[in-house]
Amino acid sequence: MAITLKPARQQVIHAYVDVNFSDVTSGVAANAIQLPPNAVVLAGRVTTLTAFNSATSDKFAIGDAASGTRYVSAAEVHATGNVALTPTGYSNTVQDYITVTWTGVSTAPTAGKVRVSVDYVVLGREQFSQG
Repeated sequence: MAITLKPARQQVIHAYVDVNFSDVTSGVAANAIQLPPNAVVLAGRVTTLTAFNSATSDKFAIGDAASGTRYVSAAEVHATGNVALTPTGYSNTVQDYITVTWTGVSTAPTAGKVRVSVDYVVLGREQFSQG
């Protein structure tokens, strides 16, 4: 049996948000990036631009309303660097948000900034044809 080719194509959409230490509360999920219905995250990362400086540790979880750790459970942001998101193939059926949850241990930070970025497509979206 032959595969039925599909000519519909779309470009990957990139979205990002910068999150400062003063934007988040330890253990509380915050909406960070709005996604349309039927979005599927293909890639992404947490980039620590300025290290969070809680006394012991600082970690970010990246997910959504249904699973706060869908893409990353504990990205270390106590030092600068990048942590890749783990795409799961999940497709939301309604408008949703990528959420961030910061967890700090010991004294509250006085500095810190991360960039959360995602690349996604929208199932059923057609921008142009190929073939």
